[in-house]
Amino acid sequence: MQVLILADERQKEGGNNEIIKHMISALYDHKIQVKYIKSEEYLPSYLPRKWKDLFRIFYLARISTADFSGFDISITLQPDSHCIRHRNHIIYFQHHIKQYYDLFWQSFKQKKGIRKKIVYLLLTLIYRLGDSIYLTPNLKRSRIIVNSQTVGTRLKKYNRISNFSIIHPGCNMEEAIPQVQSTTLSESHKKNERFFILAFSRLNVIQKGIDVIIKTAHITPDYDFVIAGPYDSTIENIDNQTLPTNVQLIIKEFSNKEKAELFGNCDVFLAPYIDEDFGITPLEANAYGKPVVYCDDSGEIVEIQKHKDTGFMCRRIPQEIAKGIEYCIKNREYMKTACIDNASKYTWNKFECFFRTYINDLNIQEQSEGIMNRESMDAKKK
Repeated sequence: MQVLILADERQKEGGNNEIIKHMISALYDHKIQVKYIKSEEYLPSYLPRKWKDLFRIFYLARISTADFSGFDISITLQPDSHCIRHRNHIIYFQHHIKQYYDLFWQSFKQKKGIRKKIVYLLLTLIYRLGDSIYLTPNLKRSRIIVNSQTVGTRLKKYNRISNFSIIHPGCNMEEAIPQVQSTTLSESHKKNERFFILAFSRLNVIQKGIDVIIKTAHITPDYDFVIAGPYDSTIENIDNQTLPTNVQLIIKEFSNKEKAELFGNCDVFLAPYIDEDFGITPLEANAYGKPVVYCDDSGEIVEIQKHKDTGFMCRRIPQEIAKGIEYCIKNREYMKTACIDNASKYTWNKFECFFRTYINDLNIQEQSEGIMNRESMDAKKK
């Protein structure tokens, strides 16, 4: 069977690569081809890239007519790719384009000046209109898997879709590694053996709560904070000159070894994300036995973590996050086993097993429907 896995051009990094890798592993007995949508294939070459968003409706129209008929099944992973049309289309729905949906008001407030606010409102209108024309109808005619109940609730809210399956992503359950200090850690932490608080994610200031982490560091000078992860354009809003002295900001792509050193050496993991779709990195911290501080508006993380057992849930204010850090430090040895047990519920092996079963059941269902259709046609002929 020929299977297409299709993702959006702009998000090749991060958790999406892990999902693609494990989908390929789950479908090892099929012929798999991975493709990314490239905007230059669907928009005129003379159109400035920064204007792409303004022409989104025309962009989606071109995507919706792209020919992928050579594949038996198409699996799409992100908002733009969901708009293709295919006779056997499986949508693995992870999120809407959040700044125009779940994080609309937070994003709107970040825009400085009337002109930028008006442009943002126009883009919101364009994105939502484009989705209503191309995404929602496609959702109704496709088979849908969501990565969490939180995302399923959003589908009901924004697209009035209630028929979906849930298959959670996994996290890497690494074997315990020696607690060797990472070369990326601050010198003060190495020398003074101060408590090390880690925040690791794509560095989106609003979505990942980086602003409130920095404010928390201001009022907790006895802890060392490392905020690390791949670049995001919103991090430009952070002025390195005004960072507290106990905060180290590391912007780079991390190897698995570097990431393991950070997770293995931290004492507490911070995840004050806003309305998170799933939250793989907090589970990865759990896999290393590390408790997680998160907020009561952190989306699916609230469902996955357990307050005062695998982490600490609090309000989105520095004083409350500081209390959460203090609780987790005092109880980290007690919480270690519960954290590891929690991560073991969400492994990539389980993801592959559930996904493989879903595809196999789909094939059996189609074969049964084909037999029934042929029998019906034979009966009519008689």
